[in-house]
Amino acid sequence: MGKSIVFISHITEEKELAIALKELIETSFLGMIEVFVSSDEHSISLGQKWLDNITAALKNCTIEIILCSSKSIKRPWINFEAGAGWIREITVIPLCHSGITPSNLPLPLNLLQATTVSEVSSLKLLFPILAQAIGAKTPQIDFSKFIKKVTEFEDKYMFWDDCNSCLGKLNQFNPLLIEGIKKNVPLNIELTEIDIKHLESIMDFFQKNKIMQLMKVGGLSVSSKGVYYNCQLVPLSNLIAIFSNNKCKFK
Repeated sequence: MGKSIVFISHITEEKELAIALKELIETSFLGMIEVFVSSDEHSISLGQKWLDNITAALKNCTIEIILCSSKSIKRPWINFEAGAGWIREITVIPLCHSGITPSNLPLPLNLLQATTVSEVSSLKLLFPILAQAIGAKTPQIDFSKFIKKVTEFEDKYMFWDDCNSCLGKLNQFNPLLIEGIKKNVPLNIELTEIDIKHLESIMDFFQKNKIMQLMKVGGLSVSSKGVYYNCQLVPLSNLIAIFSNNKCKFK
């Protein structure tokens, strides 16, 4: 029997997870299953037409795995690839990660038998399906190293990207704020109503993760430039840990 082609549908930001899953499948089945990942140089060689290779893989795959996160399910290309598998009536498996669960999936993905990539129990349901595709027994697999990779990916993907993005926005608003709050004491600042509205979404993230919060502390001043509120940028319990972590881009 020829190799079964498993097509992993993913967005560029989730390339690391897609390749880790590809390696797990191919290693576990001793190369008897070929896994296509569009962002992997081993799946598409230099100089080959990217779209032609994806089209060919979609036509020939026997199983399609869709990496589903809150970001990926909003991308048209993911839904296009899922639809291609649906029309061919092959096995299409949404694999949830980074906070989203099968019950959170939108239509039509929630009509499929979805599972979760970070759970051993879910992976134990996935691999018999892969084994059946090549008429083989399900191999005995130690998923611990893979689960660790997934956890590390999700930690970065879910938190640090958002944290560094919000810190970047705060730095862009006023570079002195980050340097001031690093001292781990309340920082007095004067802000207009427009300033406060601008910082709202950033501060929602910081407050939710117990990093810092913005508070009006009473009183205001009026000048030719407008009305300014007396505010404080207040450090919270996780602030020191954030700025001392190597993943923070604003140490």
